Amino acid sequence: MLNNGSITIKLDPRTARQLAERAREEGVTPEQFAAELVAEAIAVDIDAPPPGLLVPEEDLRASIAEQMRQLESGEAELIPHEQVMAEMRAKLDAAKARKA
Repeated sequence: MLNNGSITIKLDPRTARQLAERAREEGVTPEQFAAELVAEAIAVDIDAPPPGLLVPEEDLRASIAEQMRQLESGEAELIPHEQVMAEMRAKLDAAKARKA
């Protein structure tokens, strides 16, 4: 158990390199950057919705009604899930290829 607030962790070389790069960009040491990341991560309440995502029920109902109207009038169209996923996979693959 921690009694002085310090821990030791092992990082793979890629993660260690990324940590050092991000810390340098932020103007802090890798240790300081890692400590900030850990503090932010454990401060998050995973049961609470992210800020800004709460919509009053009345607004939600109005938005759904407007979207249904747009679909019925032909102003908007539904895109099949499979098509959306295929496009997103292609974008992710392209992004990964650029990073490699």
